[in-house]
Amino acid sequence: MNRIFLLCACLFVFAGCAKQPVIANLNPRIGEQPAGIYADPQTVAVIGKDSRKTADVVAYLSDEPPTGLANLTAPQEVIADRLTAGLRSQGLRVDPSSPVHLEFEINELLVRVSRPKMLYKAEGKTFITLTVENRGTVFTKTYKREASKESARRPELPKLEEMLNSQLAEIVSMVLQDQEVRSLIARR
Repeated sequence: MNRIFLLCACLFVFAGCAKQPVIANLNPRIGEQPAGIYADPQTVAVIGKDSRKTADVVAYLSDEPPTGLANLTAPQEVIADRLTAGLRSQGLRVDPSSPVHLEFEINELLVRVSRPKMLYKAEGKTFITLTVENRGTVFTKTYKREASKESARRPELPKLEEMLNSQLAEIVSMVLQDQEVRSLIARR
């Protein structure tokens, strides 16, 4: 009994020593999508790539040494999940063997936290390239979002996640509402 108590006490002590979380959890919220946008039985394949040099979504540059936090789930999986759910709501079936491909590439997805002077500065950037291909016709579009905030205290991880979540939600919503994307997907 004493060993269990001692083990639990050690875990609480060491867990309390961490000065910050070690992993982020992006979870963008996408609004309801209108049904019936696409005629039945249209299909699409959703393909995601992450071409960033590092898996980090948060970088604390003012730490010694600088600290990076990766996301709990691969960002391309999070985005693909939101796009897939939105396209299904609009009436599409998602099928990897579909001749229609909706492919996105994450070029940048990062919040950099620095302290150049007295204030902390958090700069979030999201840059995604979307390519839609339907039987030889290709459409490419880039989506960029940026935000920055200054604060006297070191920004908490939930605030930084919120910054990226809002950028991702906005980009996914723009893709789902884009008339050029819709018309190319619907083209037979």
